[in-house]
Amino acid sequence: LLLRDEPERADPLAAARGTLGALRALARRSPVVVGIDDVQWLDAASARALAYAARRLEEEPIGFVLSRRDGHHDPLELADPLRDRSLELHLAGLSAGALGHLLRARVDQQMSRRIVLRMHERSGGNPFFALELARAPGEVLPTSLREVVERRLEALPQAAVSAVELAAVLGPARVVDFPDEAALDSALTAGVLIEREGEVRFAHPLLAAGAYERLPTGRRRAVHRRAAERASGIEERARHLALATGEPDREVAALLDEAAHAAYLRGASEFASELAAHARRLTPAEDMEAMVERTLAEAEYLYVAADEPGARACVDEVLASGVRGAARARALSHRALHASDPEEAVALCEEAVAEHHVDARLAARALSTLAWQRGAWLGDIEPALLEAVAAVDLAEPLGDEGTLTTVLTAAGLICALAGDPRGEHFFVRAVEIGDRIRTLPGDREPRSAFAHQLWWRGDFARAEELLECEREEAQRHGDEGALMRLGVFRGELELRRGRWDEAERRLEEALEDARDYWRIAALEVRALVRGRRGDPSALADAAEIAASPFAVGVPVIAATADYTVGLVALGAGDLGRATDRLLALAGLTERLGAYGERVLAAIPDAVLALVEAGRVEEADRLTARLEARAAKGDHPWASAASGLCRGSVLLAAGDLDTSLARLAESRGGFETIGAQWELALALLVEGNALRRAGTRTEAAAALERAASIFGELRAEPWRRRALDELRRARPRPRRDDSLTAAESRVAALVAAGRTNREVAAELFTTVATVEAHLTRIYRKLELRSRTELARAVADGRVELDS
Repeated sequence: LLLRDEPERADPLAAARGTLGALRALARRSPVVVGIDDVQWLDAASARALAYAARRLEEEPIGFVLSRRDGHHDPLELADPLRDRSLELHLAGLSAGALGHLLRARVDQQMSRRIVLRMHERSGGNPFFALELARAPGEVLPTSLREVVERRLEALPQAAVSAVELAAVLGPARVVDFPDEAALDSALTAGVLIEREGEVRFAHPLLAAGAYERLPTGRRRAVHRRAAERASGIEERARHLALATGEPDREVAALLDEAAHAAYLRGASEFASELAAHARRLTPAEDMEAMVERTLAEAEYLYVAADEPGARACVDEVLASGVRGAARARALSHRALHASDPEEAVALCEEAVAEHHVDARLAARALSTLAWQRGAWLGDIEPALLEAVAAVDLAEPLGDEGTLTTVLTAAGLICALAGDPRGEHFFVRAVEIGDRIRTLPGDREPRSAFAHQLWWRGDFARAEELLECEREEAQRHGDEGALMRLGVFRGELELRRGRWDEAERRLEEALEDARDYWRIAALEVRALVRGRRGDPSALADAAEIAASPFAVGVPVIAATADYTVGLVALGAGDLGRATDRLLALAGLTERLGAYGERVLAAIPDAVLALVEAGRVEEADRLTARLEARAAKGDHPWASAASGLCRGSVLLAAGDLDTSLARLAESRGGFETIGAQWELALALLVEGNALRRAGTRTEAAAALERAASIFGELRAEPWRRRALDELRRARPRPRRDDSLTAAESRVAALVAAGRTNREVAAELFTTVATVEAHLTRIYRKLELRSRTELARAVADGRVELDS
């Protein structure tokens, strides 16, 4: 990536995926252990690659052994993803005996026990400290590691100093990077530097840190300047020049700006933001325009690197500077992306739209962002629809496909929320254009937005296809923030269509990187999966959601936490507590925006609970809301869900025939779109209705299927409920006296899985006799096969003499 001639946008995950592939290839030959000493000093790029690999390992025989100093952060953050597969040990110093072995092997074979004990007491068993103490001249020993390092470096021969200084600035470097061979030899002989396979580095990281700290400011800058002259690439040269420059310098700042963009293009967004910060530092104060542009560029790099707090701080700095015009409008629109309160976000966007400037492209984008925030998050749909369509009109004549794509996407979503049929047209156009270009960070991504609209209405296959395309695009461009968000989206899609194990897997992956709002978004989806399963761990997710600042600003988020508690209570049989908690979400009506579909999705669960609790009027009101959405058209899920809810209400009112008709329509609708959870609910209610109608065979078939689907979802409370209904629906177990004793014995053995030959041998009769008995058994019990006989005996429909 560094050697490419053209600065095209590269895949920053290439190194990470390569690392993972290499580890897996090695593990196919034998178990692999990756050892990292002093992991707290691992560079960001290596940490990113190794963390990516470690989090995606499954059953491969690959382990990690890391050492980390107390009080330091682990840049790999492996404790959470590895959980019970990790073991943390707090190491004490070496014992006096072990330290004696080390000192005698490395320093003095004749070292007395008295000296060893003294070294042990002073060093606390730290081997590096003890070795340096033993090598220290004189009677007065150092009292700390810092003093050890300082003394070691002070004792360097003068001839070695220039090589040590250069190594401190360069980090691990090639032998050919050291122009003074004599200085390098002297440093190697002194043992401060070591050389392995043509690479020179410090013998210990503490020596490297100490050598760099010892460099006076002027000398350090001079060495960095010399390193910049020998650097082969723009990024390396710019970094050394930045560290060699203390005062604002227009040329160096411009070079850093260019280098930051180059790093960004090759996918190193973290390094790009570091270079951009240096560019800002060295930009002359009077060059306000360049300062603002570079600050906004740093915000962009940080946003792509998923450092939203850092990006937010950069944008706040621009706003605090008092800049006006297009730059302020850009900063306000960007700042709205980070607002947790929808009203605050809309206010920022309104200010951005009102800011005077002559940039038509920015005007279209700012108006589109306002429409998105107002409609999708504040829930004020009517004015948002006007703004969204107006933004499209502004963008059409510009010839800027990126701008047109993002405004079409916003218009598509707002139209979808309003039930406006233009929505799909806008989305399709946006996706077609988006396939040709790369959207900018912060833009509304058409595929993700369209996928939401599709899975809301039950078109799961098209939604999956769009999300998968977007995931591949994000991987190619190394947009880790987008990959994390796509994990949350995919988790919600799998929740809606009933692939709950896959939903949890996607959400677990997303939660490894999700922060702030996106962590809460992932927890909301996981809480719904776990809550419907009756899993008490959903309560921990609900508690974290409720305690978050986002629950204060967005009522739907707080209500989702309550709803989760209701689901768990419903699974535990606490109907009274469950219904009120479920209504916290399903009963919301005001300014829902993009959250409106989540509220609709909560209604069937709430209606069934209300009907069971005898609160039929409340269930009827919720049902009417679903029916109103279905009446707008093009929403198969809402149509099927309204049928389920209306059928349940009618069943409670005693209108059995109409109830069965609506429930059959609902079941067919859910079967068509493949919504497994709701299909199982429809079968459960339909089975109950069929039982009341006296058609027990059909009722049993529906309830059997409901229990099977609940079992596949691992929704155990609901599976038990379906099985309870199934026992009520089936004909009462009976002792069928029409079977003779011999026939009963044959039937029992066949039901237990014996072959005809085995039955004949056990009963001391012939196979022909067994076959004759079976013929009479099938006729008397109205069965057709030994499989049906086994099932009838197992589920209690037929009782046999023992």
